[in-house]
Amino acid sequence: MVKLKFALVIVLLCSILVGCNGNKEEITIGLIPLKDKEEMINNFDPIKLYLEDNIKTSVNVIIADDYASLVKGMEQGTIDIGWYGAYSYIAADSLLDLKPLVVQERKVDGLYYQSLIITKKESDIHTIEDLKGSTFSIVDSGSTSGYVLPFALFRSRDIEIEDFFDEVHFSGTHQQVTIDIESNLVDAGAISSIQFEKLIKENKIDENDYRVIWKSEDIPGSLFVAGTNIDEKIQEKFISAMVAIHQEQPKALEEFDDSIERYIEVDNSIYHSIRNIATILGKDYMIEFFLKSE
Repeated sequence: MVKLKFALVIVLLCSILVGCNGNKEEITIGLIPLKDKEEMINNFDPIKLYLEDNIKTSVNVIIADDYASLVKGMEQGTIDIGWYGAYSYIAADSLLDLKPLVVQERKVDGLYYQSLIITKKESDIHTIEDLKGSTFSIVDSGSTSGYVLPFALFRSRDIEIEDFFDEVHFSGTHQQVTIDIESNLVDAGAISSIQFEKLIKENKIDENDYRVIWKSEDIPGSLFVAGTNIDEKIQEKFISAMVAIHQEQPKALEEFDDSIERYIEVDNSIYHSIRNIATILGKDYMIEFFLKSE
């Protein structure tokens, strides 16, 4: 009788927590902040509904305040699947045991994009050297294209940004970088080529108003990764659903980002170049500018 009662308690605990098959009643997907949070939530909603239908699990979507909070959420288990940029994934993976799931392949650029440094067309800034003494806008210290690649560029030229620039401003999103430049808050800034092209296509900015003074080497695209607290069956269902979404629900994918052709399973080798940059910048940089939250 005692054994029977104990078994019943175990069954009840399994049902209340995650179910005896290991499935959670709800999973939370965390997205990096690229633009207005409410707009991102609304744009991702069709994918959320599509995933719920395919995974058979309720999906909660949040936009992280910054890159560090996304890592912290996955570390604490409040975020189950995270959407990362290339460097932010490498940084998070150095701290957590993460499982890469799918990466976006774009209609024009494929798996890769670039970091850009832009300024107003009529400005006197034409080269990196011309930036000396200017005000400069960056997205976030964990943004691959909005900070890490430009920072690596400056370091390769022995430029200390605190001494080189008159002021460095954190914009928070790629879109805000263009707003800061347009409003004359800053003279120049770093931005993702994807977001720059998207803003042009959506008529939010005029391409003729800006000059690109620097473009990085290719950067592998953003990817979804899972924490170890997620059941493998849910991971497999997530991968299957996202790989098929361009055929099953193309409008949902278009609503989120119409520049994405499809999602494919991650080949981790495409991130080797970013791992090399992370090694050059060092662990202290990773901790100070990305992993350490307030």
